[in-house]
Amino acid sequence: MFRSHAWRRYVIASVCAALMLFSSSAAFARPVQPHFNHFLYTNPDGDALYADGPEGQAQAAAQQYDDRAYPQTYIDYTRVNTAYNAHLAVTQQVMPANIKSNSKGDWQLVGPSTPQVAPQATYTGRATVTSGRLNVILVANDCNATLCRVWIGAAGGGIWSTENGLAAKPTWTYSSDGLSSNAIGSIVLDPNDRSGHTLYAGTGEQNGSSDSEAGVGLFKSTDYGKHWKLVEGSVPAAKDRAISSVAVDPTNANHIYIGTAVARHGSSAVNGGRFTPPHAPVVGLYESLNGGKTFKLVFSKESDTVDPSSPNGNDFFRGGVSKVSFYHQGSTTQVYFSIFDYGLYRSNNGSFEQVFASAGQGTIANSSLSRTQFALAPNGDKLRIYVGDSGSSAAQLYRVDDANVPASTLTNGTANPGWLDLSNPNPGTPGYSSYNYCGGQCTYDMPVESPAGHPDTVWIGGQMQYNEIFTTTPPSNGRAVQRSTDAGASFTDMTNDTQNPPLGMHPDQHAIAFAPSNPDIAFLGSDGGIVRTSGQFADTSSDCANRGISGTDLTDCQAWLKVIPTRIYSLNGGLSTLQFQSLSVNPKNPKQDLIGGTQDNGTFASTPSNLSVWTQTVGGDGGNSAIDAGNPSIRMHTYYGPNGDVNFRGNDPNGWDYWADPLFASGEAASFYVPLIGDPKVSQTMFVGLAHVWRTQDSGGPQAYLDQHCNEITGDFTVQCGDWVPLGPNLVDSTFGTDKGGSYVVALKRAPSDTGTLWAATRRGRLFISTNANAPAANVTYTRIDTSAQPNRFISGIAVDPKDKYHAYISFSGYDAYTPNTTGHVFDVHYDPATGKASWKDISANLGDQPITNVAYDSVTGNLYAATDFGVDVLRKGSSHWRTASKGLPMVAVYSLTISESGRVLYAATHGRSAWRLDLSND
Repeated sequence: MFRSHAWRRYVIASVCAALMLFSSSAAFARPVQPHFNHFLYTNPDGDALYADGPEGQAQAAAQQYDDRAYPQTYIDYTRVNTAYNAHLAVTQQVMPANIKSNSKGDWQLVGPSTPQVAPQATYTGRATVTSGRLNVILVANDCNATLCRVWIGAAGGGIWSTENGLAAKPTWTYSSDGLSSNAIGSIVLDPNDRSGHTLYAGTGEQNGSSDSEAGVGLFKSTDYGKHWKLVEGSVPAAKDRAISSVAVDPTNANHIYIGTAVARHGSSAVNGGRFTPPHAPVVGLYESLNGGKTFKLVFSKESDTVDPSSPNGNDFFRGGVSKVSFYHQGSTTQVYFSIFDYGLYRSNNGSFEQVFASAGQGTIANSSLSRTQFALAPNGDKLRIYVGDSGSSAAQLYRVDDANVPASTLTNGTANPGWLDLSNPNPGTPGYSSYNYCGGQCTYDMPVESPAGHPDTVWIGGQMQYNEIFTTTPPSNGRAVQRSTDAGASFTDMTNDTQNPPLGMHPDQHAIAFAPSNPDIAFLGSDGGIVRTSGQFADTSSDCANRGISGTDLTDCQAWLKVIPTRIYSLNGGLSTLQFQSLSVNPKNPKQDLIGGTQDNGTFASTPSNLSVWTQTVGGDGGNSAIDAGNPSIRMHTYYGPNGDVNFRGNDPNGWDYWADPLFASGEAASFYVPLIGDPKVSQTMFVGLAHVWRTQDSGGPQAYLDQHCNEITGDFTVQCGDWVPLGPNLVDSTFGTDKGGSYVVALKRAPSDTGTLWAATRRGRLFISTNANAPAANVTYTRIDTSAQPNRFISGIAVDPKDKYHAYISFSGYDAYTPNTTGHVFDVHYDPATGKASWKDISANLGDQPITNVAYDSVTGNLYAATDFGVDVLRKGSSHWRTASKGLPMVAVYSLTISESGRVLYAATHGRSAWRLDLSND
């Protein structure tokens, strides 16, 4: 969920735009924050700046994939397996008798398991509960009020299930035992097993985005999804790809189709990637006739090839299968499947034929824009089909009422003479509701579903129609989800319910499923988890008269609001699937007071009295954060890019003041989630990394000034918001040499033992130390202390020794195999101010060739902790081998570590399983 009132200041732009340019003037307001704008910003050397590409949601995950792969453009399947084997070797290390282990216990989940969203952070002004991105919903065929099994697949959080899906607050269970990937793209029931025990799950996410993670194959469960086992024959077909859909022949359980789509490979921590690995299998339709022992590619169309010289690979989604469904009627059994950029196909007497031609026409030019989705809606002995299609222009909805005719009557290969175009570009017409229904990001979210046995009913979803709600005269409730009961001729808006204020849906919709006992009850999956409609509807069209609209807007409003849900229920309570970027602790209350940014779900703050309940107090993409060392009521957070707020009133949802104008005006390259730290000694001093290191010494500006002019809800924005200044020279240009240049600053750490020592690192492996970071901005100097002997790779973490400002531990992401002449993942670094040089000692030891995502040092014990794609390892003082830090943490990507020596606690920010804590008090 995202902000409401503050959005009136934002510029809403279409994904179809090639680039979104930002003005440096205060009057232009701020760049748009939410995940729905998927743009790519690059600097001259080809690095992504701070937003994602037109292919969809790159976000931090895409950048982090690049960071791991650099200087290569991909992480191959063998390399991922090598990293996993290295992790297993670490877990098997036995602790020597003379080395003290952690004796306080295991990792503990600290939440959120019930992620609350403050009303100020929603579109409607009503509080709700959210969770991480969800790709698929499966409802059992025998679902009823007493027993209703529902399974959901999260983008990075695995599979969860409940047996009371129709309850107001279902009880969820993590049902991923046996899965070796948490990226879930599809879940289906075997229709031949009438008991409902047998399920298949396809790993990898198909949602046409750069952070759609590639999977490892198909899995099968025979106990309602409690345990899963890899279908071995699927690996050659689906590794490094996404299994977007699985279809089991209703007449033969051994006959299985899987559709694969383009996805960027990486382990859990990467959550997608910018480049497809080499030697990935061809995307297309695969068939098994022996229950999954083997799969054969039976249909494919030309797909994009990787362009290594581009910043994103330029292999978008063309040729990927988006959905597969069986049609069985009498003696007819056919498989239908849709392909990105090409259209809809079906089997016919041992071959395949096109029955709908996409507007994309299979061209490279439309590869990043074109997608086709469909829903089969059998109507007696006829087959009705609904098709949603997008090309380079607005998406449209089509229908055919009798598809059981020769393909030549449906399509001539470039047009669709047998199909009825249900969409109309003219406002005020019934077809306008389905025109451009998924907005500018149809490759990311454009579900089309029809409940079984109700062929006249069809639901469609996609991106929120922002221009219809961020206006003083809104003609709709956003139309993120729409429902038709007249075979798609007209639709009504399902986005909000009738409460006052209403409960609304998330702006990005991915999945729609129905309760078989009542198809008016819909389950909807989005970037904000899962909600359910009540199955009852009301006419609220009379409200249109109070919205200040007339003409076609009034006509549309009255049509859209005449049937809306009476209630929408958030079902997210208990789903610990948020994807944290990092965590910040209150230094005066480190065991109970935390804040942290989450991907697509804003920045959350813990509830000190109940750590299982956290509240999202500000929306947008959640990046890094900081809590002031001297006054914990002063807090900062970031969205994407060099973009964020300060709050002088703790976590007050009304207190967030924008401060990023100087950073945007600089035009400097920046990480998608910029590094942000608070000074550990000097109150109100904060640092941000772009091409320069930037500093504020008054928390972004005087409180009264920011509260008046730059408050996200009440500010007038007539002035420059923020007073950040660059410190000294640019750290990525030729000022410090020509090697490892370009890109941007990715890590910052202030030494807690003084007020002036700052360590800084860049994405391409430069490391700096400044001893006067508290000096006037122009006088700040740096010494570069890396050499050609250290890896030319992304520096993912800096842990400065609290007792020695010239001593730090440095972690590198990426793989040694890609930089064979400069290897290593964790280094012990000592700087000598007399010589201006540093000594580097590789202490990677038995970590193997795997990316290290962050490090944390405990000077009380001398233990060093490292975050990986699989958990957290520790190098204890006196030991030469890394071992698993402790038990209890699920195998999950850990993006960052936060340690409080005073509180004797270590926090892990996981990317898909929320936040975890390890007590260090007995170490």
